[in-house]
Amino acid sequence: MYSPPYIFFHNRTGFRWEDGVDPSLKNLSSLNDAPSELLPSLTINVSRPEALLIWLSANNAALITHLFIFVDAVVCDSPSPQSWCLLFDKLQREATNLQGLTVYWDAVGPLGKPKPWRIEDTMHVGLGKSVVFILGLAQLKVTESLELHGFYAKSWPTYLEEKIGLKPVEHISSQNWERALRDYQDSTERLNPWVDTQDGDLTL
Repeated sequence: MYSPPYIFFHNRTGFRWEDGVDPSLKNLSSLNDAPSELLPSLTINVSRPEALLIWLSANNAALITHLFIFVDAVVCDSPSPQSWCLLFDKLQREATNLQGLTVYWDAVGPLGKPKPWRIEDTMHVGLGKSVVFILGLAQLKVTESLELHGFYAKSWPTYLEEKIGLKPVEHISSQNWERALRDYQDSTERLNPWVDTQDGDLTL
């Protein structure tokens, strides 16, 4: 028994299959040629949107049934909100069979620890406060499930529920995690995707 088809896009170019996937799929030049019995579902796990866009130039986005998005904490070394939106624009037009969407916004810092924080504490807030990112993400058409993980602005779940039409499941694994998320969301009430179209300083 082979593992369900699952592909990772975590480098600027290229991709890798999850271990245990049917080797017949790996040998195809395009999954457009895959028999339906070999490809009943397809999960994409992506942190580099540019790599997935290259892959989509030869593969039909309608093959994707589940999408896992990992948004890195260190913005200066990671895809910009605009580069993510290029992917979201293509997916909202062509990913017509998207059943499940999971998003993990990473962040690094003393979140959840007692204040005041030390000046030497490193803080990387990722794109969890990016209005541009959330506006692009909310374009996706998802039919069954929406899951949110990590660190994101306070109004994002409500906005996504309104635009996508599914109530997000927010994964908060412990009281420590809940405190860390509350620290991250402090003052994010100012972020309004219903009105705003541009980002301010994403480090705040």
